[in-house]
Amino acid sequence: MRILYYYSQLNVGGAERSTVRLLNAFAEKGHEVTLLLRWDGGTVEGELSPAIKRIYLKRTGGGPIGKWKQIAETLKCRVRERRLKKHEYDIVISGLFGYDPRILFRRIRAKQYYQLLRNDVEKTGAYGKTALYMEQYGARFDAYIGVSKYTTQSFCKCYPQYASKARTIYNILPDVPSAIGAVPQIMADGTDKLRILSVCRLADKAKGLFRMVRVCKALHEEFGDAFCWYIVGNGPDRAELEKRIHAAGLAQVMRLCGETSDPFVYYKGADLVAVLSYYEGLCGVVNEAKMMQKPVIATQFSGIDEQLRDGYNGYIVKNDEESILQKMREILKNPEVLQPLHINGMPEELLNNGKKITQYENLFHELKQKES
Repeated sequence: MRILYYYSQLNVGGAERSTVRLLNAFAEKGHEVTLLLRWDGGTVEGELSPAIKRIYLKRTGGGPIGKWKQIAETLKCRVRERRLKKHEYDIVISGLFGYDPRILFRRIRAKQYYQLLRNDVEKTGAYGKTALYMEQYGARFDAYIGVSKYTTQSFCKCYPQYASKARTIYNILPDVPSAIGAVPQIMADGTDKLRILSVCRLADKAKGLFRMVRVCKALHEEFGDAFCWYIVGNGPDRAELEKRIHAAGLAQVMRLCGETSDPFVYYKGADLVAVLSYYEGLCGVVNEAKMMQKPVIATQFSGIDEQLRDGYNGYIVKNDEESILQKMREILKNPEVLQPLHINGMPEELLNNGKKITQYENLFHELKQKES
């Protein structure tokens, strides 16, 4: 198949890494893949297969650009958009729900158009501009693909008129490196403590960062230096998060590790992975942690029941501060309860990457037959 995938920019993040894995899997299967990006300079682009063609609508050279260059790039973007009509594709996939899709229908010729659903649509995509885009373009998509059953159901609840077009195809899971490097020094210093790890984009609205600080403060008051909490990632709320950590007196307890291209060295050093988001789609961090057979504590967000069985391969708690605190207290009082959770334990339909690509292929042929 000739596939075009549309995205904004491939910076470090769960959605971006799962995008790279999906495109690489398509290319490995022999499909002709083109990635259309609004901006260049994404930090995970280097992980793309050389077989994947890339088209940039605007180019920055990987750094900030001045006013006049922005104007010049806007003009060049219009020219580049017009050139898109030169090629025809079997499938166009829009990788971000709520990202204006008009370019896909105005500039790109394709047999089928798919929209990926990466988040809980009830919380992130049933309002404002998204609702307007759906009003204008919703009927033009041939399929809506949720990355978890919950995500698909959430979309159907918000847009029941398109429920017949909705499918679920799980994200491609990462391959655990055969050789994982040494645990970072920042974690190696805390070997006598319970090492809690959170890997996320530093954006409080989705990831519950400031709630984590309050939880950490309460635990520190009760358990002292029995644990250390490491946060890996970057994002718009980093400065505010750092400010709150210092204000709470937690600078030596809650450690910001920055961005990384290799999260597996951090998983290697972790005793417990904490994913305490307000909402997700199908959380890539949970997938990565379980591929490393690490215990996970997660809040009740979309897709988590498809990844974890509470008490079997992780803990699922209600999505509120008191429930998080209660379970974390239980763990810190008796860390031995984590030992049975050192397993993968995810269902086969989540683990079978080959089946996921086959589902895309089958969907294309199914819709093709309906058209004929």
